[in-house]
Amino acid sequence: MESGKKEIGAARVAFVEKFKAFVGYQSPELDALSRERDNIQLFALTLVRMLFLLGENKQAPMLLQYIQTAMGDTVTPRGLNRPTILGPGQELLETPPEKPERMMNLKLIDEDERRLAEITLPMGEEGHYYPATVIFYLQYLIRTLSESSLFFLMLVLGGLMEYYEKIGKTNDLKALTDGPAYGFSTAVRYINEERKNKNYEF
Repeated sequence: MESGKKEIGAARVAFVEKFKAFVGYQSPELDALSRERDNIQLFALTLVRMLFLLGENKQAPMLLQYIQTAMGDTVTPRGLNRPTILGPGQELLETPPEKPERMMNLKLIDEDERRLAEITLPMGEEGHYYPATVIFYLQYLIRTLSESSLFFLMLVLGGLMEYYEKIGKTNDLKALTDGPAYGFSTAVRYINEERKNKNYEF
């Protein structure tokens, strides 16, 4: 890796076929909460990149709508759920395949104290694999994050949705960095306000 660059964590989405995939995340970070926050940041950076790559076609708004539905199924009036957000026939695999058909490599990089995503995607059928990568990754996070981190993820996504609704567009280059930053600052602001108002433990 180039000097000045440090790998914080790496996720991979390995497709066995179009509708079955394994998701894994690796990180040298030993602190569990920091590790989960890094994973959330990598997901947010991946999401905005996929939305950007989908361009102006109808799949970007469809993916945003899909995520909003998943958020509504996760944060409910009765509390936090861990819903199955995959569609019929889709399956999140428990073990990595020996020979994946497609491999999406997603890396969270620290470069000169800035967090960036380096994403390696094979070419072909982007209209399927880009949204599918996001959905499988989100399903993985919903299943594996701790309760507090899952709630934090939903706050970040809520901030990101607000960003796209009020400030930026999915095909805007600035959204690649400004969108996740807005999502995280919105989440942190909410938690700080809750702490002040209710002595909220997070």
